Amino acid sequence: MRRILLITATIFLSVMSLVNPLFAAEPTADDKLIYLPIERMVTIDRSNRTPYRAIVRPRDGGLGKNIPSDVWVPLELLNDMKCGLKLSGAKDKFTARISNADLVFDMPEMKKFLRGNRELNLEFPVKSSDMRFYFNMTGMESITGITSSLTDARRTPVNHDDASLLVVGKLSLMKGIPPAAPERTSKKPDAPFNLIWDHVITENRDLASEDALPTIDVISPTWFAMYDENGNISNKGELSYTRAAHAKGYRVWALVSNGFKRDRTKKFLARDSHQNAFIAKMLAYARLYEIDGINIDFENVDNDDAARLTSFVKKFSSAARAAGLSVTMDITVPSKWSKAFERAKLGKIVDYIAVMTYDEHWGSSPKAGSVASLPWVRSGLNNTLNEIPASKLLLGIPFYTREWEESTVNGRKTVRAKTLSMTSTDQRLDETGAIMKWLPETGQNYFQYTSDDKVYRVWVEDEKSVALRLELVKKHKLAGAAFWRKGFEKPELWEQIENSMKP
Repeated sequence: MRRILLITATIFLSVMSLVNPLFAAEPTADDKLIYLPIERMVTIDRSNRTPYRAIVRPRDGGLGKNIPSDVWVPLELLNDMKCGLKLSGAKDKFTARISNADLVFDMPEMKKFLRGNRELNLEFPVKSSDMRFYFNMTGMESITGITSSLTDARRTPVNHDDASLLVVGKLSLMKGIPPAAPERTSKKPDAPFNLIWDHVITENRDLASEDALPTIDVISPTWFAMYDENGNISNKGELSYTRAAHAKGYRVWALVSNGFKRDRTKKFLARDSHQNAFIAKMLAYARLYEIDGINIDFENVDNDDAARLTSFVKKFSSAARAAGLSVTMDITVPSKWSKAFERAKLGKIVDYIAVMTYDEHWGSSPKAGSVASLPWVRSGLNNTLNEIPASKLLLGIPFYTREWEESTVNGRKTVRAKTLSMTSTDQRLDETGAIMKWLPETGQNYFQYTSDDKVYRVWVEDEKSVALRLELVKKHKLAGAAFWRKGFEKPELWEQIENSMKP
């Protein structure tokens, strides 16, 4: 059992959340939120009513009790219970300072990355409602020493459908502890396998209520981002998401980015202490959220930092593997702008590399064009295979396209782009009455239309273009494919992908 040690914590909350709180309005039926009065366990046999309420979001989706509901409790309650949480500052996050973090998380491998008294600062999302700030207690027992139980009026534990109270108490006073995570192995997925990135903006999707996606073995939520050169990391993780993903048969390889800031990354890579803090935090988050791996997405890195980036990835990968985690990395296709990726070396360090064979014409491109034309994808893949074995590569495949607006003002041509999902691309085609035609030279459908003296061009990503890219996975015997991003595809696409992946 993990040892519960004293936590001193500082909570930083945004003044803006007072003006526009996320949960300020009462929930609608679609919100799936339950508001429950809270009782605090004061002795092993007695609980007292508090003036607070909890916000509960059911997450089981019929998948069983190993999918915990998200349970948020107000900060004031945590202070009343001497949890050590204090309110100060003006940012929309909780920051918990944890002493002896290697012992708290039962991770000896973390110790060498901690300084002094082995303190570690972790950040957590804030929810706000009725002018209060709420902390998600789900899975946080190791750092709070507090757990909760949904009960009926007789204080008997029940599922969320029958709950009328939330009882909160120290672990030593509660009759039971939350169910342990099912045993999982760190065995690599069988090739070929598919990964899909799940772009998380503020709220995690309710995976428990969704059907499992065919052919998808790994889901990568975009939970973590380094936001300064000191290695501090913003966090959008939720244990309920991981448990639901596991119940669907997915592995969870959470993504961590560098925020795509070149100068920040340069300063970060220049200091071992900053890298050590980053690694320790990611190990802690991996343990808290029961994830299976980490997907490193460091982009816009200075070419001069190539050796330092490789050294960092090597150190990170060693620590992650010691903790039973898989490590993947996202890289661009070879070019003079991406020499920061020492591909041959990185290919030997990490488990897999996802080559981002998309954004041939990026959002601010001065020229309209395809997101991922087939010749460009082939070229980028072949150049990457010169340095990285096929067995280590995932081919990046986009589920999005761009609508390019071309206009002429005072004799000068300007180009602007708007990102479209597959569904919104079909809607645009229907709205405009444009005629779609196949372009064999790009391996894509294409349409254009004119409105208000502006020409709009769309190189379409659809079932046909995705199938051609999946043929490359089979032809080169790659490890698999990686799709950006979940929710941008059409539902019928999955049948096409499943057929394309068959031997």
